[in-house]
Amino acid sequence: MIIAGAGGLGLEIMSVLIDNGYTNEIFFYDKNPKKGGVLFNEFPVITDDESLQEVLIKNPNFIVGIGHPRLRERMYNKLLMLGGTPVNVVSKRASVFQYLEPFQGCFIEPGSGISHGTILGTGSAIHINSTIGHSVKLGKFANIGPGANIVGPCVIDDYAYISVGAIVLPNITVGKYAIVAANKVAHRDIADYELFEG
Repeated sequence: MIIAGAGGLGLEIMSVLIDNGYTNEIFFYDKNPKKGGVLFNEFPVITDDESLQEVLIKNPNFIVGIGHPRLRERMYNKLLMLGGTPVNVVSKRASVFQYLEPFQGCFIEPGSGISHGTILGTGSAIHINSTIGHSVKLGKFANIGPGANIVGPCVIDDYAYISVGAIVLPNITVGKYAIVAANKVAHRDIADYELFEG
């Protein structure tokens, strides 16, 4: 499997894969040449596209471990174009309602809770100890920060960023590219591109 991004989120994905019992090879892909080499004496870091394509031929599965929503989408699309197959990485320590609609390319960290009727957009990242209540619609490449709580039903649109410890109250819409600042309570609709600070 390829984890695109050898920074913090990529390493968290690696940790969850290992914790889940994943035993196949894990490769990192990162365009930053300073990230090249081998992580923890075990996981190769690829920095060039030719090597990336060689690995994808052997195992096309990938997940993107980049925190920024738009950069995550760009990398996701690049790997798709190279013949990659997006996979979900869901921690066995997360509590996820078993009958959700299918989703792809998402990362769900330990301690997260996702209730029934939730729709997870492509490439979303749900960080440690966050909760998503029932009937929430999460847009593509949205980011739910550590310890954030979304009380359903509500809409978190494409590329929205719910920061650490933030709370989104019921029946709220958080627009595209909007950011809810850390530890703030979103008590009203938030416009596209808005930074909500309370």
